[in-house]
Amino acid sequence: MSAAYPWDADWDGIDDPAEAEALARELAREVCPQHVLSGKAATAIGRRRHRDSVLFLLDDGKFAQVQLTWNVERDPFWPFTQIYPDFAAWQAVPPEDR
Repeated sequence: MSAAYPWDADWDGIDDPAEAEALARELAREVCPQHVLSGKAATAIGRRRHRDSVLFLLDDGKFAQVQLTWNVERDPFWPFTQIYPDFAAWQAVPPEDR
């Protein structure tokens, strides 16, 4: 799936289904019931090299860039998440700001 997207800067597509599933499980583990992504199906499609940022394709067709914390969170601010209406909107953000 990730090959369908033009990655740039220090982002790579996720082609390994096991890695994508592990990242989706981690996201589900981290979000509290009040988090913007709580209850949403999310598929990991890209990952920033040497960072904990992951780009997820949501079940509603939007994209979410998530800064995973690798902890169970109680504050709905964490993990920090930016939602984009489509891949082009995400890609329009300068790489240094993603």
